[in-house]
Amino acid sequence: MKISEIKPDYEISINVRSGSNKGNFVTTPAYAEEDYLYVEPFYYDRFMLSFEGDLKIDMTAYVPGELPYYWRAVQISKVEVKGKTYHKITSKLEGVRVNRRSSLRLPVGTRGIAVLQKGGVEHRVEIHNISATGISFIAKEGEAREFKREARVRVMYTDRDTGYNVDVFCRIVRVSIYNTHIVYGCSFTRVYMEIAKYLANKRIRGK
Repeated sequence: MKISEIKPDYEISINVRSGSNKGNFVTTPAYAEEDYLYVEPFYYDRFMLSFEGDLKIDMTAYVPGELPYYWRAVQISKVEVKGKTYHKITSKLEGVRVNRRSSLRLPVGTRGIAVLQKGGVEHRVEIHNISATGISFIAKEGEAREFKREARVRVMYTDRDTGYNVDVFCRIVRVSIYNTHIVYGCSFTRVYMEIAKYLANKRIRGK
């Protein structure tokens, strides 16, 4: 998919990295023109983001009722058009559709940490399973009460077999309540190509 083919009803998610720092941000498209996508500005804590400096940015476009598209490198700048401010996105690459087979889940069963993206208390949770498109974790009943459906969370754990550090941003899409615990099912808010490789290696190793 070309960036110019993105429609206003898609959801745009970007992952920004600068050295060891990274963040995930979402917005909605305004319109596309030529090879550019104009989106509603990205904000963090009510401040409009600037994308100047040595940044690595990738982007996922979520299409209603379809598989998402992923761009592994995009460039973003702030522009004004007819008195309105937008972030303008461009890329030399075309977006690739996420493979359906990437949704296969692998059990994990190790401890991890979950925290709201906007900040809050870090909760120790059990990582239930993971795929290339999502993750689920378990919290004890009465804990992590701020985790609601549609909340955006950051989940982190270290694979005890390979030592691989998983650090992902996601949105809670399912909450299953039991007598002693709650299971949170999450969908990634961007495409993690490195997670797909990690899962493929685990399948090969049988761990």
